[in-house]
Amino acid sequence: MHRTIIVAVLAMTATFGNVAHAQSRVGKDSATRWTRFGRNVIYGTVEGLGFAGLDQLSHSPAEWGNGWPGYEKRAASNVGEFLIQESVTEGLAAAMNRPLDYTRCKCHGTAARVGWAVEAAFTDLMPDGSHAIAVPRIAGAYTGSIAQALWRPDPDAGRTRVALFNGTMSLLIGAGINVYHEFKHDVERGVKRQIR
Repeated sequence: MHRTIIVAVLAMTATFGNVAHAQSRVGKDSATRWTRFGRNVIYGTVEGLGFAGLDQLSHSPAEWGNGWPGYEKRAASNVGEFLIQESVTEGLAAAMNRPLDYTRCKCHGTAARVGWAVEAAFTDLMPDGSHAIAVPRIAGAYTGSIAQALWRPDPDAGRTRVALFNGTMSLLIGAGINVYHEFKHDVERGVKRQIR
């Protein structure tokens, strides 16, 4: 399993390297795609280790056993899923010249802003103001979850369920992160007002 993860990540990283020149700078902070990829790998590794702990507590999958050997397999599986997801997302975004940063809504009202944030998890805001289907994010989420499902010891029906569930959860978590970014500045302003 470890070799499969390493080979997949190396192949996707090599692909990413070949297309990264398509758009080397993205976002308001002018971070290069490689810098962004590095930050996301660190974040995803920490997240994968945390979720591995939850999987360990629920003994999922049971075939991987308990103790350190079981945790090690779950951690490798979760981190591997994220690395594949991130490699595909970043590589496709570079190749398709798609933005990956969240852009806050210029609209007013909580419902409209939440709707915008959720929509942004499934669409990319293009320079002309249109919203294109977020092919890089969607493909990345499901490629990572399918890869993980293939190396898990679940029966075939269980693998399909795991792949669909994990891919969809990844996109929904992205929507939640967008909602956080949408309202983060409002919360910070409110806290500053209360301190004064």
